[in-house]
Amino acid sequence: MTQRHIIGTDNPLTEGQRRVLAIVLDLIVPASDDGLRPSAADVDVLGYIREVEGHTLDALRADLDRLDAEARQTHGQAFASLDPATRQGLVDALREMAPHFMRTLALQTVTCYYQDDRVLEAIGVGARPPFPKGYEVPPGDLSLLEPVRQRGKVYRDA
Repeated sequence: MTQRHIIGTDNPLTEGQRRVLAIVLDLIVPASDDGLRPSAADVDVLGYIREVEGHTLDALRADLDRLDAEARQTHGQAFASLDPATRQGLVDALREMAPHFMRTLALQTVTCYYQDDRVLEAIGVGARPPFPKGYEVPPGDLSLLEPVRQRGKVYRDA
């Protein structure tokens, strides 16, 4: 019996899926006109998903395939070949039919995007960890916690 060797890849998406993903990421967060903020396609969203939320990769692949299949069915060509307005319209139509479509990707995209140093610098936050320098937290009105304190203990000791 001949032994088959399987070569692994670091990329969980096909080339076609990667093209569709890059376009969709650019639709979610496009680059700023002044060039200061990158597009979400320029941030490693897929790396973030693989590292933090790998359990969502199957759904991501299915959504990307669904988008491309819908483009082929309704427009006779691959999603990546469509003009930008048609792409946006197709994404909007699919989202209207299936509100969960791409919802997880949108959340993952903005979560990853606003952790990128270039983005943080562009929005004036500063690309640095919050500690040890810390951020200034304005003092709050701690009397607002009084109803919680009055409830007393609401948990069991372990």
